[in-house]
Amino acid sequence: MTTKAKKTSWIKKLYPSFKAFFLMGLRLLLFFSMLLLLLFSAAWLFYVKSYNSQHVSEVIAQELQKRLQRPVVIDSIDVKFINELELKGFRVLDTEGIPGQDLLSADSVTVRLKLLPLLDQQLIIDEVSLNAPRFNIIRRADGVYNIPPIKGSQSTVYTSASSGKKFTVSVEDWTLKDGVFSYKDLGLGVTHAIYGVNMHFERLRLDELSRFTMDMVLRNEWGGGMSDMEISGTGHVNFAGFDWANFALRSLRAKVYLFQKPVDITLDLDNLRTPFFNIKAQVPAFEGKDLSVFNLEKTPFSIPKSTITAKGVLSKNYSLLKVNQLTVSASDVKAEGKGQLDFSNEPYTADFTVSTQPFALKGKNKYYAPLGRYKLTGDASLQAQLVRQEGKYAWPLVTVDLDKVSGDIYGFLAENVTGQFRAKKDFSDLYGETKDGKLTVHNSVFEKLNLSASWRGGNLYGYIASTELNGVPLKMSVSVSNLKSPRRRVRTAMHWQHFNPMDFISIVQDFTTVISPLVPGGTHYPKEVTGDLAWLRNFRNRLPNFMSNFAGNISADTFSSPVLSGNKFDGEFELTGLRAGMKRLSGKVQARLEGGVIHQMEKWAEEQQALNITFQPFIIMHRMEQAGSFKVGKVLKDVPFDDMAVSGTFEKGKMDINNAYTVGPSISATVSGWVDWVVENFDIIVWTMFSNTSRSGALAENLTDESGNPALAFRISSSMLKPKVDMLRAKKTGETIRAAQEKGLDTDFKAGQEFYQGDYHAKK
Repeated sequence: MTTKAKKTSWIKKLYPSFKAFFLMGLRLLLFFSMLLLLLFSAAWLFYVKSYNSQHVSEVIAQELQKRLQRPVVIDSIDVKFINELELKGFRVLDTEGIPGQDLLSADSVTVRLKLLPLLDQQLIIDEVSLNAPRFNIIRRADGVYNIPPIKGSQSTVYTSASSGKKFTVSVEDWTLKDGVFSYKDLGLGVTHAIYGVNMHFERLRLDELSRFTMDMVLRNEWGGGMSDMEISGTGHVNFAGFDWANFALRSLRAKVYLFQKPVDITLDLDNLRTPFFNIKAQVPAFEGKDLSVFNLEKTPFSIPKSTITAKGVLSKNYSLLKVNQLTVSASDVKAEGKGQLDFSNEPYTADFTVSTQPFALKGKNKYYAPLGRYKLTGDASLQAQLVRQEGKYAWPLVTVDLDKVSGDIYGFLAENVTGQFRAKKDFSDLYGETKDGKLTVHNSVFEKLNLSASWRGGNLYGYIASTELNGVPLKMSVSVSNLKSPRRRVRTAMHWQHFNPMDFISIVQDFTTVISPLVPGGTHYPKEVTGDLAWLRNFRNRLPNFMSNFAGNISADTFSSPVLSGNKFDGEFELTGLRAGMKRLSGKVQARLEGGVIHQMEKWAEEQQALNITFQPFIIMHRMEQAGSFKVGKVLKDVPFDDMAVSGTFEKGKMDINNAYTVGPSISATVSGWVDWVVENFDIIVWTMFSNTSRSGALAENLTDESGNPALAFRISSSMLKPKVDMLRAKKTGETIRAAQEKGLDTDFKAGQEFYQGDYHAKK
């Protein structure tokens, strides 16, 4: 047998003996342990019997009274375990808020002791647990709180009054289970409460940072419904020996359960007398349905994940909240703000300002769906002030800066607009301006748009300092008094580099096309017609009803129409009843044109029946050119003139011609009578005198003026579609034309010239 085999055989023989010895030793150890435990329990029962009512209850009650400076009541103390006591009927009475009521009460208070230090006359409380405590905090009408000025250090020496024994008393951990904090302001008559408070302080030291955990439920009433908000968190607190001016709360990290995901909050707080705070919140993305307690579940909006930070202070006995710095970051929107809430006023007041850095408008319909209809692009920034006075919130000022913004605003197509929008007095006073951009209204295009406009007191004011409308430079102002009333008054001033009345009619129709669908029960115009008098009927049927009282002036460097053109045009008008159909049109129109040309009478006579009849005398004279006195053919083509003016008065669609004349090197004329644009008939007299080009020929007496110059006088009447012409004696033609020139117009068009030369803008 080898040596290794011999050793293995010896161990096998001794194993039963070792096993028996080990089991016997273990049994002896357990026996003595149980014996020591029983002896210690007996000693503890003896200690409790001797000291429970006489010492422990006395120590705890008087120690709390000394620290809280309020009467403390403990009905009884029960032994729960060898190192655990339960204080029943625990109350701290109020002496300041509502004397005699409980400042603090609890179903029970569990005190867990450390046993060994008791042998050295040390009462070390490992943990104090308040079960279902209720804290009743009261603010008196004079502003004083009932919170006691807690005194004492972490450990103290207490001498029993009954036995004379000294105890060193200290507390390690504190726990609150299912607590309630209620707050009552006797001055304002308001009450608030926090429910389900659970807190645990680990190795609490009153003069240094100590770790704690918490969770609670805030319950609020909104619009008749109840809302619960759960909070849980951890952090460090320094009670600073209950010198509240040095109180500090550090790195409180809490989760607030408002949505499907919690809001993560980090909070620092200093000085409970005038608390300074620094808070940071990570808010998850949420939608309107997540705020059902505010009845917003049907509001189609969503907020992206955002970060909120705030720094501020509570002062004036916790009644004034000042936020010195507020920042919000959500997607590409970054906002900053500051302000205050003053709860010392009844009702409370607020004043906050906020501003953002530029952010992209494109894609924001993802967060607010109704924005999608505007198809917005470009950048914008926002500045706003929000206040609360007399129980109502208001917006004193909101400013929006736009940079190259494009979109479809109710049919007005904006492109690369740069400018600013301002709203004052809760959006009752509005102002906007643009420095550049493009605006398309149906077929009309405004480019290089320099505009300012305001809405104030129910009145609209707009000024276009400069723009190009369909390629033509334009300056314009418009004011609309009592815009929302059927009695609104519209005044305008326009200066065109080049004015074409037919194009202007098309522009008015473009605006009408866009605006009409926006008006409830908007006007539905008949389809565009063609044929004789189509220009009149389409214009008459498409007059915008919102301009029933329309006045202003028009000027232009040049003027052109199919019939005539000129270089200096001025017009003034003051009209009422300017509605589709022209049946109630009344008022006055005056216009003047200088240095112009009458175009192609023969051509237009072929295309328009009314003009054919009107120009028929000239056509007849053209056939008499062999007399050689003048060249009527020139008249039927392009005829220059030096000055042309017209003044007319409307009465229910009928226009009386107060004065109308033209003076030129080849032809001069004046017109009198009336034109009814509604029933499409007229009765006018035309006096025309020509300049002699030859003396070789002779004309009939009824075709010459008393001076011998060729002249025509004729009357046109009846229907515009079937007019009739009556030739009149022309002897007084020259005298009649001179009288018309001397009479002139009732205006010198000064208002239009002042507008053209001035620099007007809407008031900010």
